[in-house]
This record gives sequence, structure tokens and C-alpha cells, in this order.
Amino acid sequence: MTIKRTLLCLALVALLASPVFSQCTPQPLDGQYSTYAGTLLPGRVSEAWCAGLGPGVPGNMENAESWNGAALGTQWHVWGMAIDAVGAVETARSIDSTGTGWIDYTTNYDGGLFWLSGSGPWGGTPAGFTGFLTYYNVSTRVSYYLGQMIGATSNVFFTGVFDNCPNCAIEYTIANAMFVWRTGMPNQPSPYPAFLCGASGGEYFDACCIMTKIHCNPVGTEPATWGAIKSIYRS
Repeated sequence: MTIKRTLLCLALVALLASPVFSQCTPQPLDGQYSTYAGTLLPGRVSEAWCAGLGPGVPGNMENAESWNGAALGTQWHVWGMAIDAVGAVETARSIDSTGTGWIDYTTNYDGGLFWLSGSGPWGGTPAGFTGFLTYYNVSTRVSYYLGQMIGATSNVFFTGVFDNCPNCAIEYTIANAMFVWRTGMPNQPSPYPAFLCGASGGEYFDACCIMTKIHCNPVGTEPATWGAIKSIYRS
């Protein structure tokens, strides 16, 4: 009996440490947050030309931070997403004989991390919440006039999972991004997020019209699992 009771206690300790019971405390609050509702700040974005070859190249890395009109990164930060080995893929175009029109691209990114302020509408501690991205895609229309690129508008979509909260996820984030500046153009604006990967050049974008949904699935309850343990080790 003593051995069985010891095994029972050890099993309970192991179970309490398992993913069945693990959840961050506090968890982020379920909800849909948006710039439209005033619960989410817009942002500014840099895309570093890590290989120094220009836009759309594999390995180029994004760095996005919230912007409250005075400071970067006070509410959220998403960074480290690198264009995958395929690079930007052209999906459609309409360019006339004068070089005026548009070209559409879709680009998938690998990796990426996020941070959400603990003072945001999703709650939390002063340290905030961290996590990693599970999917990141950008669809972009680049506009041309007489052979010159005059603008680019992107639709961004990504998902992610919270660190230490395997039951909590960013189920989706959608945003629009407008091209602002790239290396080689005059009058570099400031402040924008730093170029990552040690790059000396890249592009800047403004992110707006953002909407994100956070959801935490319920975890197993202690009574049910405790009963399962007792049934295994019952004498």
C-alpha cells in the first residue's frame, strides 16, 4: 500500500506539471481587438534587405511595432519573420505599353515572435505576453506609373501561439500596410522600427486597419484527472 500511495503521489505531481494542467496565469482575455474599436494601436513596419538585394528576396526580415503617435512599441511588437526560400511570387499583373499598371505578389514568411503589453485590453502582468508565429503571409499590389514604382499596398495575415500557454492563440490577425519609403529615396522618415539582421537598407510601411482575435481553449479539470489516476492505482 505504501508503494502504491507513493506512486500515486508521484503520478499526481507529474500530471499537475503536464500540458493538461499547464496554463499561464493570468491568461490573455478572449476577444476581438481592432483599431476600429480603439482597442488596438496602428503600427509602423520595417523590412530589412538582409542580403542587400532589394524587396521580395528570401531572408528579408520584418520588424513591426505599435505606434501611438509619439512612441514605438508601447502596446505590441511582432518581429523576426523572414521571407521563405521561395521568395515573393507574382500572381497577376496588368501593365500597359507605357509601363503604367500594377503587379500582385504573395509572400510567405518563416518564424517570428510577438509581444503584447500587459496593460493592453487582453490583460496580463507588467511583463506582458510573449509567443511565436505559426503562419505569416503578405499579399501585395505594387503600382507603377510610366515604369516607376509609385506605391504598394499589402494585406497581412498571421496566426500565433502564446508562450507557456499552449491553449491560448492568436487565431488571426489581419492588417493593411502602405508603402512609405525605401533605401535610395530621399527624406528617410523617423522613427520606424530598426532594420533587423544587421541590414543597412530596406523599406518602411505604415500598418493600419488591424483586427486580431485571441482565444484560449479550456484545459482539463483536476477532479476528472484525479479520478483517472485513482482508477489506475486503486488497490
